[in-house]
Amino acid sequence: MQLSLFTYLSLSVAGFAAAHSWIECTDHDKAGALKKMEDQAKTDPKGLTPFDPTVHPELCKAWPRAKENPGDWAVEGRTIAWNIDAAVFLKDRSACSPPQREFKPQGPNTPLATAKPGGSIVLRFGGNGHSRGNGTGENGLHGDPGTVEVFWAGKKETEIKTIDELTDKTSIAKAGFSDESFALPADPNVKDPPGLQDKGNWMTVKMPANMEPGRHMLVWLWSFRNKPQWSSCFDVMIS
Repeated sequence: MQLSLFTYLSLSVAGFAAAHSWIECTDHDKAGALKKMEDQAKTDPKGLTPFDPTVHPELCKAWPRAKENPGDWAVEGRTIAWNIDAAVFLKDRSACSPPQREFKPQGPNTPLATAKPGGSIVLRFGGNGHSRGNGTGENGLHGDPGTVEVFWAGKKETEIKTIDELTDKTSIAKAGFSDESFALPADPNVKDPPGLQDKGNWMTVKMPANMEPGRHMLVWLWSFRNKPQWSSCFDVMIS
């Protein structure tokens, strides 16, 4: 079943899952961003005016499908972020949002990530106030922030089209949603925005050593409440 644009946007805004996130950068300068965040935290430990990588596109060297540079996070949250939970309810088992379901050449302002077999890329996604479990529990209450995972079809120029293909066999990396997160304040008991500011969330992904040269499509998946919730789709050029 194909989601109508109106239905999809409505579900994404109202949300089966109050928490949401998507890949904003597929090769991010994590070290540079962390340095700026840590320096700012010395004078602003409560994160009242946190350093936000979203408004610093110069820290991003590669981009996912259908992402503009600079982008509008409010638009992206309704278009390229794919609400799997809502889609499954409507009998749509697509792995990617409509704008990300096929590869289209990306311009010089939004290049693909590049890597060597066995090399790594650093994905950046928004914590959006959920790094300490806000909105990830049942009925939108507090819970475990869940896991992030990346999947690969196993060969170049091959698409993952449905969530049925997101299996242990196609998984190449898995981590906690907050494993690579920088959040303020440091007090772990502060779990909700606006008190919580989690502008820096990353996932370091090592490419399989057997990847052949060429373009490879990957899917990023965020799961919580023991099921898939949100996904983003992107490409990596293997040299």
